[in-house]
Amino acid sequence: MNKMGVRSGRSAGLGLVAFIVTSTGAVAIAPSAGALSPPPLQVSPSGNYHDGQMLTVKVGPNGYFTPHSRVNIIECTDPGGLASNLPKDITTCDGNTIQGTTILVGADGSFSQSAYPVYMLPSSTLGEQNNALPICNQTNYCVLYVGQDQNDFTAPKVFSAPFLIAPGSGSTTTTSAGTTAATSGSTTGTTSAVSPSTSVTATTSATTPGTLANTGFSAGTAWLAVVGMGLVLTGAVGRRRALRRAP
Repeated sequence: MNKMGVRSGRSAGLGLVAFIVTSTGAVAIAPSAGALSPPPLQVSPSGNYHDGQMLTVKVGPNGYFTPHSRVNIIECTDPGGLASNLPKDITTCDGNTIQGTTILVGADGSFSQSAYPVYMLPSSTLGEQNNALPICNQTNYCVLYVGQDQNDFTAPKVFSAPFLIAPGSGSTTTTSAGTTAATSGSTTGTTSAVSPSTSVTATTSATTPGTLANTGFSAGTAWLAVVGMGLVLTGAVGRRRALRRAP
């Protein structure tokens, strides 16, 4: 083999070694989240929900979420419940629905939240006006966003299955007639308010403490009067007799 052939062989060998080292390095380094598929998001119970219902949200071990990072849960719209309509940024989500406690990712990428409440949106419970967005109810689908940065949807995230939300137990609606209807499961109760134009008059008869009602002369008083008069008459008769006998 001539010198040029040796050099060429050495160059080829070095190139192969470099390729192997580069490939080994790429395998040794954990791939970024964008190169992996999001892990399954487990939400229980599954299906549609009612306003204020508590859910358990968790993700099993994975290499997608960054260990020891923080994740947040928020409600977002998903028109028609279609994957193509999943939110692209936070503008179609409700920041007021973020969970109240901190959720940290474990060393194996797993995490869980045992009591996450879902709401019909807009929600008076969250202090929202009736015309606020987004809308999540019995006809407008929503999803849960679970991710490391709700302000940056390129960060690791995962979405739940789409769901609808019905009024919850204890929800109230007020009609123009002033009747409040309370719904609790299959039981409905109504409370009627008295119209301002209706007058209610209550008559109470009471005797002022320490005074006696005027009921006329009692039987005892009349008897004493008769006896007194009799004594007076008897005395007068006796006096006349005494005067007649006197000389």
